Amino acid sequence: MAGLRFLQRLRQMQRDPERRLAPSPEEVLNSVTDYVSKILNTRKGSTVIDEDFGIPDFTSAGLAFSQEDMPRVEAEIAAFIERCEPRLKNVEVHFTPDTGTPLQMVFSLTGELRFGGNEIFPVHLVTRVDPLGKVTVSK
Repeated sequence: MAGLRFLQRLRQMQRDPERRLAPSPEEVLNSVTDYVSKILNTRKGSTVIDEDFGIPDFTSAGLAFSQEDMPRVEAEIAAFIERCEPRLKNVEVHFTPDTGTPLQMVFSLTGELRFGGNEIFPVHLVTRVDPLGKVTVSK
């Protein structure tokens, strides 16, 4: 169960004390997706333990979200994910406008999921930021 976060491992052991098998890649990917969603919904400065934990509020940072601003936003999001989610490596984030939902910002997140020591699985997640700043992450 080493691919799951600590509290997820404890919950899993509580639900099924006999299970001692390693989690499947799908279980680990679900765990990563869930955690990335949680960390991307945390604003910088909102946690007491680490004032640098969280994503800056880009809307109040004076960004116009122009073509010039996007590389900075993409780089900050990718760096934060790599810092806080060690199961993902080589994270890249790219703004991918969706004409069907013009009021949402859509980012494509790619990276590598380290699994079982030396296995590597490619990961592609879609991150949507609604007009109120809520982030949803999907596979």
